[in-house]
Amino acid sequence: MAWISLLIIILGVGLDQIIKQWAIIALPAGKESVIVPNFLALTRLNNHGAAYNILSGQRGVFLVITVIALAILIYLFFKFKNRSHWLTISIAFLLAGTIGNACDRLFRGYVVDMIYLNVFNLPFLSFVCNIADILITIGVILLLIYVFKTDE
Repeated sequence: MAWISLLIIILGVGLDQIIKQWAIIALPAGKESVIVPNFLALTRLNNHGAAYNILSGQRGVFLVITVIALAILIYLFFKFKNRSHWLTISIAFLLAGTIGNACDRLFRGYVVDMIYLNVFNLPFLSFVCNIADILITIGVILLLIYVFKTDE
């Protein structure tokens, strides 16, 4: 079953980087292409910070945090790889997303975001993200399901 997790990591990072490269080429920065009015659009942002561009310009801090997060995730992956498929799959999604955004920070100096979601037309539920962020979200959801459904 570890091969499924490895496949998730490879495909996740690959898809994330391909779509980010496409966004850099095809989407002018700041221009919005509406897909579903008042809900979904494509727009490229070069995010020099974290969520909502907080701590903008702190690339070194983010790289250190990312290295620590990757070390912890890799440790957990190998520690629990034979314990639960759901746990290792959730960690694989977290690894894929973390590696995808780490590649951006390392090689570009910023994270490329391009998927604009406007949930219920509320400002605090409007954000721009990328495939790596979605992979991390899936990983967190799967991890929460595992934690709440497991009697260990």
